[in-house]
Amino acid sequence: KDAMKEEFLKMRTAVSQMCNGIENIRQTLNEMTKQNNQCRELLSLIEALDKRIIHMERNIPSELIHDYHKTRSSLVSNVTSEFMQESHALIDENRTEKRGETPVRDCKKVLFNEPEVCPAIPLIDQDEFSKIPKYIIGRQSLETVNNFINTINQILRTKYTFLSLGKAHARKQGELNLYLHFKKQEMDICNDNEYIYFFTGKDYERQVKSKLDKLKLNLITVLRHCKRLREHRIKNDVRY
Repeated sequence: KDAMKEEFLKMRTAVSQMCNGIENIRQTLNEMTKQNNQCRELLSLIEALDKRIIHMERNIPSELIHDYHKTRSSLVSNVTSEFMQESHALIDENRTEKRGETPVRDCKKVLFNEPEVCPAIPLIDQDEFSKIPKYIIGRQSLETVNNFINTINQILRTKYTFLSLGKAHARKQGELNLYLHFKKQEMDICNDNEYIYFFTGKDYERQVKSKLDKLKLNLITVLRHCKRLREHRIKNDVRY
């Protein structure tokens, strides 16, 4: 009798272990099912994106292709002309017998010197940063300030590249109202004697997808102190 009881206890333990194993397998299968569904959704999104890319590739307006080749040809012509001028200058310098070191010319800069649509705001170096009063800079680091300058430069490049492409391009992109809005802002602040490059809080929000909060406004105060920015107020609109 004791032997049978002991045997039943062993069988009960074995059955209990099997039940636990089955439960673990069931949980693993459920997790795998969830992951499989997520993979299917991801695959569906990738296929939809692939179809959109193929559609866009097959429906590129012929005007854009023509403008691209025209611009590329113009850039190649300008680069070749600049390179030839630089080469002639180097030959002339080699012919002149002068003592002292001859300045090294940056050939890479000559070859890839593309015109900027707007001037870039120069970064702040450590020496200039150390001279900013503590009550202005607060706890902000040099890296934070320069990162903000890079963000502003990107905003300006995007804005003035858009303007440089002209009214017809803006109309094709469905952004004619934005183009006309930019042009009206230019008329309010620019004159015959001075062309001012600027951005607004709306420009910042449109590009960065966030507003000019208190921290960013404090950084603008730092840049104004360092003569990197000026503030223009036209009615209730502030332009930097």
